[in-house]
Amino acid sequence: MVKIELLSDTNFCITSLDLYNRKQDVNKVYRRTDGEYTLVECRYTEDWDINKKRSVAKQISSDKYITYVALDNDKVVGFIGLLRQLNGPYMILDMMQVSSEYRGQGIGRRLFEAGKNEARKNGAEALYISACSSQETIAFYRAMGSDLASDPIKEIAEQEPFDLQMICPVKA
Repeated sequence: MVKIELLSDTNFCITSLDLYNRKQDVNKVYRRTDGEYTLVECRYTEDWDINKKRSVAKQISSDKYITYVALDNDKVVGFIGLLRQLNGPYMILDMMQVSSEYRGQGIGRRLFEAGKNEARKNGAEALYISACSSQETIAFYRAMGSDLASDPIKEIAEQEPFDLQMICPVKA
């Protein structure tokens, strides 16, 4: 059974993502046309090499983040990284991933719920997500209760111009 735990020195280190499978084959993405988002064909594969995996491991284990990991025994099979510092009413969901062979098993849902609970504990009104525009990613965030942000955070939106800026309320 996959466990969700707060990242710590006992369950995570710089090499914890070395065997992690980030691969995602994207076929369709959302693009803004005449003020509306529509699905368009755009085929590419997203993947991480060992340097990217170690860079992400270093990033999500820093003091800047509150991170939860999904563990199958001691193997990291997913994570959600939240920026510790609130941005107005929002806790920023900076990264969320589930290893490709573990997708479709409810692990992403469990990680997202852990993120919502953490945001609530820290006084945030909502999670703010700069989401990859792939059809599957947006479908997941919508299923979690997220919607397009009516007032996107300008700096975040400018850093990732093809991402969809979303929010998910966290109040119980």
